[in-house]
Amino acid sequence: MPKPRRKKPRTASQWLVVLIVGALVVLVAGLWYLIRGGGEGRQVALESRLIELAAERGVGAEAIAADDPIRKVDGIFVRTWRIDFPNRSARDGFLGDLELESAARKTQLGVANDLGSEVVRLRLDRDTEAFDLRLGLVEAIPAAPPTAAPPTPKPGPTVRPQPAADARGRLAILLDDVGQKLDLVPAAAALPKEVGFAILPFLPKSAESAEALYGAGHEIWLHLPMEPENYPANNPGPGAILMSMSTNQLRVAVHDALDNIPHAIGVNNHMGSKVTADLRTMTWIMQELKIRDMAFIDSRTTTRTVAEDAAAGQGVLTNRRHVFLDNQRDRAAIRRQLEEAVRRCRLEGEIIAIGHLDQVTIEVLAEELPGIARRGADLVRPSKLVR
Repeated sequence: MPKPRRKKPRTASQWLVVLIVGALVVLVAGLWYLIRGGGEGRQVALESRLIELAAERGVGAEAIAADDPIRKVDGIFVRTWRIDFPNRSARDGFLGDLELESAARKTQLGVANDLGSEVVRLRLDRDTEAFDLRLGLVEAIPAAPPTAAPPTPKPGPTVRPQPAADARGRLAILLDDVGQKLDLVPAAAALPKEVGFAILPFLPKSAESAEALYGAGHEIWLHLPMEPENYPANNPGPGAILMSMSTNQLRVAVHDALDNIPHAIGVNNHMGSKVTADLRTMTWIMQELKIRDMAFIDSRTTTRTVAEDAAAGQGVLTNRRHVFLDNQRDRAAIRRQLEEAVRRCRLEGEIIAIGHLDQVTIEVLAEELPGIARRGADLVRPSKLVR
């Protein structure tokens, strides 16, 4: 019976071939991974997916302005995209698509302003990169008659949605920055009692202003100073919540500020574009407000705010500012903003407007508020609109 042949051991050159083939297999697999979505390949896939989702909603390439501009903010590359949709229905559909896409990719999607705005801003955060998406609407241009030469398009204002003729809504007004002096307090106290006042802590007339306005029947809120993005160049004032604080320091600061303002039933932020964008810090603040059964109204000094999310997570009653009354300290401008608040409360049901303890603002409100119910707006206290 013949003996079985013994396999010859592989030579060095054969082993070298095996190693080379193995290395090539690993290299090809790595390239496939990158192309299919690993590493930086995901970036290309997300860009392509945004274009695909927009195209599915009727948006052509000419209506997309990508990476205009790209900027770096706090170590994050922010890429600005403008996408113009043919109508609101298409844009609303894209928003739903984007929520599903964000959830699938486990990215953070934040709505930067109200969904009813003419341009909706969203932020899609992904590690060290973020997409600042600005979703606009294309204005419809009426078709020219078949026999006439095409007219030159003339830009016109976008038609805003209007409430029904018999629509009514609830409007709350909160005036803040109170506490520096008392000269405007008597006139402010004479405003309708539904108007609330937010008072800065540790100012010369903080407690005295709170007592006077509370005595006249108004709600008192703490206007809590918080660190803005450009701190310390822009200083929020005494008693401010700073990002550098430890948990214990922050808790003490919140309670000290509340103790400084008698009769306060809730808080809204003074400045705070940096603090209100930080979920951990805002969660600590909300824990302290929950202990004292306080509400929170987000002044929305940044589109990146997470204040309402933090409040909801801790069971704190909350809402947001929808309209600023007096960014321009001008009578005509304040009247326009008040009219906008009336329109929106009738359209959306409830609106909070925020202004300042300013002479022009007080004068306009004193003139306009007595007749505001006839325009379809029921004036209520700010505490009535927190949920």
